[in-house]
Order: sequence, then structure tokens, then C-alpha cells
Amino acid sequence: MSKHTFKPGVQPRYIDFRRIVIELIASVFISWLILTLVGDESAKLNVETFKAFAFVVVTLICLCEGIFIFDALISKRYPWHTSVRKRVVALFTFSVVWLNVVGFMAGNMSRLIFEEHAGHKPGDDHYVAVTILILFTIIYVISLIGYNYHETLKKFIVDNERLQREKLELDYFALQDQLNPHFLFNNMSTLMAIIPDDCEKALSFAGNFTDVYRYVLMSSRHKLVTLQDELMFIQSYVAIHQERLGSGLLVTYDVSEDAMKRKVPTLSLQFLVENAIKHNVATKEEPLLIRIGIEKNMLKVTNNLQPKLSTYSTNTGLRNLKRRIQFLAEEKDLVIESDEKFFTVKVPVFE
Repeated sequence: MSKHTFKPGVQPRYIDFRRIVIELIASVFISWLILTLVGDESAKLNVETFKAFAFVVVTLICLCEGIFIFDALISKRYPWHTSVRKRVVALFTFSVVWLNVVGFMAGNMSRLIFEEHAGHKPGDDHYVAVTILILFTIIYVISLIGYNYHETLKKFIVDNERLQREKLELDYFALQDQLNPHFLFNNMSTLMAIIPDDCEKALSFAGNFTDVYRYVLMSSRHKLVTLQDELMFIQSYVAIHQERLGSGLLVTYDVSEDAMKRKVPTLSLQFLVENAIKHNVATKEEPLLIRIGIEKNMLKVTNNLQPKLSTYSTNTGLRNLKRRIQFLAEEKDLVIESDEKFFTVKVPVFE
């Protein structure tokens, strides 16, 4: 798996049209509220009123943008996912200082812009405006904290899902690869047993084994293969066992041409056939019958039950195949049916 740098912290964008529009709308509303509460009720709309309105809007936007830029600057030093307390304290501390700076600058500029207020002393209306400004700042800072925290949490979830998916994919291939060493060991042992008795049979076995293992190597990195490819492979695989078991192993196929293009988990047939041979007696007197077919969008593998007395099963292989199928599609599942005579496993097929 390639290495990924996990950075769940959200990096704010300095220029965001949506943010500026929201700040503008909020500033317009607050400016109207301030002028309504502290203005002269008899005053009419005129140039001075418009200048005062525009001045308050610009002041509020400068206040918001200053707080936002500071938040963006400290985002790398104090990420939300590791330094929540420090980030909040720093943001509120700066907001208090910046509010005083903006308020002082706005007060001086207003005396220059509005000459009639040059000697005006603060009254009740002034304190109402300051209170509204403080409340606006608090609401903006809390909203900024909530938004950043939400974005950080959302990125955490997305990155966590990505990492889990990558882990599941690695686990999937690990489960699939568990078949390969076992498969190689069994067949190499069989080949070594055949060589001293029948060289021609050993050569034939080695040829089939080469074809089979070539398929295993070529398909080991694929999650799904066509049913046609899997059936061609399983025929070579069965031929290997039939050279050893003879008429003790009989396999029949009942798959329509329409179903050949559908897909199944890689090496699923190999595992099911191997599982049947491993756990059941397969002799000329008691042949093992395996039927491979399609039933209601399921690949069906059935064998007659004649279990070996010396075989112990932990069902690990079936659990691995089940987990592989659930990785490919959570809504699909392996179906296992058993009675006194037959053992059946149904594997979902994919389009």
C-alpha cells in the first residue's frame, strides 16, 4: 500500500466568494439594526444616512475578515484535531484585540467622515451599538469555530473511510493469497508421488499443473473473473485430481452460454472443488460427484456427502470466501446448505 500523509485538518481558503457574500448579508442586516436603534427616528434617507450605513458595513466586513485571516494563519500551528483548546483561546483572544483595534480606527475615521460628530460624546445609543457589535463578533467567532470543526470532522470521516477501504482491499488479497501456498504444496506433493511410478502420467500432470498455476498467478491480483475463465481453469484443475483419483472423481457442468460472461470471485471454484475433495472419500467404489451449475444468479457447487473420518475441518476456508464476497458487495452473501446426502455452496455472481 502506498503511504499517505494523514492530514485531517481543514485549511481555510483566504478568498471564498460564498463566505464574503454571507459576511456582506450579515453586515448589512447588523448595520440596518444599529442605525435603526441609534439613529434619529425623524431622519430621512439621504446621503449622510447612506454614508453611515456603508461605513458600518465596511467596518463589520473588516472585522470579520481580520478574524478569518487570523484563523487561517494559525490553522497549521494549531490544527482543530490536535489543539482545539489552544485554537479557541487564540481565536477569542485575537477577536477581543481586533474588535478594539477596529473600533478605535472606526471611531477616528467616523469623526473625519462625519464632521458633525466630531465633538459628540458617547450616550446610550453608543453603548447599544457597541453591545450589538460585540454580540455580532461573538456569534461570528462561534460560527467560525463550528464550521471549521464540522469540516474537520467531515474530512476525518472521509479519510477514515478511505483508509478502511484500503485496509479491506489488502485484507481481501491476503485472504485470496491464502489459497495459493496451500494449492502449490498439495500439487507438488502429488507430482512427487507420481514420478517414480509413471513418468508419462507425471509429465501430463506437470503440464496441467503448469496451466493451472499460470492462471493462479495471472488472476491473483483480480477480485473478479468471468465464469468462462474460471470454468476453463477448473477443468484443468479437475484433470490434475482425476489423474490421481481416476473414476473416483466425477465432475459435471451445467452452465448456460448466457451466464459465461458473468463474474465470480477469483479462484472461488478452485476452493470449493478442493474443499469437496479434501473432506470426502473419492474412490472407484465410492465416487465423489461434484455438480457445478447456475441457480437464480448464484454459482452452485454440490457434492455428495461421504466425509473422511480422519479429516478435521475448521471452516476457515468458507469464512475467508464469505469475507471476500462481503467485501465485494455487502448485500451479497455466501449460501451454505447441507443435509444427510449432499453439501451445497452457492456463490453470488456479478454482472
